Amino acid sequence: MKLMRFIPILLMFVGFSAIAQNNEKLFDKIEYNAQTRGAQFSIEVNDNKVVYKGSYGAKEVQLTKAQQKQLNELIKGLDLNLISSLKAPSKKRLHDGALHGEFAIKVGDKDYKSSGFDAGNAPKELKPLEDYLNTLIGGID
Repeated sequence: MKLMRFIPILLMFVGFSAIAQNNEKLFDKIEYNAQTRGAQFSIEVNDNKVVYKGSYGAKEVQLTKAQQKQLNELIKGLDLNLISSLKAPSKKRLHDGALHGEFAIKVGDKDYKSSGFDAGNAPKELKPLEDYLNTLIGGID
């Protein structure tokens, strides 16, 4: 009989745990940097904001819950252990035909760094993340 009193409390605890897990970030920080001799920009997602710094200024955008959820989905879809070995689809960055782009993603005490790629033409696995970050800040230089 005493057990019956604790079942509702236990169910509430399990329910709140599931809700908390749905709102947790799957990453601590995302950095997207791109540079060439004449231009550079960086996009950093940290806490609940996106910070853009570029050759022509800076911008900070607060993330909505929906945007945070979308970022979590994009990170969930990546095999972070493999991003350093992804092949870039083009090589314009090698002769200053495009900015040299890279991602760095921090999860807990682990840092994952992507291979280099032409900014705007990331490997297909990283392209949705690159496009979404650019959308969040309203485009790049």
